[in-house]
Amino acid sequence: AAALEQGEFQVYLQPKVNCFTGRIVGAEALTRWVDPEKGLVMPAEFIPVLEHSGFITKLDLYVFGQVCATLRGWLDAGLEPVPISINFSRASLWQPHVMEQYDRLRRKYAVPGKYLEIELTETFLADGEGAFVALVDEIHALGMRCAIDDFGSGYSSFSVLTNTRFSALKIDRSLFQDECNFRERVLVRHIVQMAHELGIATVAEGVETRDYVEYLKRLGCE
Repeated sequence: AAALEQGEFQVYLQPKVNCFTGRIVGAEALTRWVDPEKGLVMPAEFIPVLEHSGFITKLDLYVFGQVCATLRGWLDAGLEPVPISINFSRASLWQPHVMEQYDRLRRKYAVPGKYLEIELTETFLADGEGAFVALVDEIHALGMRCAIDDFGSGYSSFSVLTNTRFSALKIDRSLFQDECNFRERVLVRHIVQMAHELGIATVAEGVETRDYVEYLKRLGCE
């Protein structure tokens, strides 16, 4: 809590780049902890601890507020913002009136919902598909976008796509580890095709080679 109050958690924006135009069309908010003694601490070290303690819900809300402040700054400067996505932890699902807290922050900074995208992982399904679907519906009702994160990471349930509507489907980076892997490429191709037929945009995470960028372009991945 002290680290949060002292501003030790910092928000960085990772750009989302359109495969075809090379333009930045969005961003994802990433959190880093700048500890006065240890220096930069990566999420893999502190996120599990915060999840175990339940403090992750406060960090989620803090990051959302920081993103709203950033968007407000861009709007005040006369700039056209790109949508920014924010990760929403599974623990937040059970916080009472959680989306009211998020919407209160959004209204505080007067940020249009179209510039905000909440990312949910498929692990939410372990708590029941009904609660998951209800949360997605509430996010949309507040005018914000909603994306499904880490699709293909091991808990994929295609049935959730029949009952919920997402603005984007983010293909997990585990499917981009070996550009020569035939099975990986087949899976990615069909995921992109399925998403497009359902009217969902696709985002590929963790792509590190030009060959894979060209491959994704051929598939039509945005």
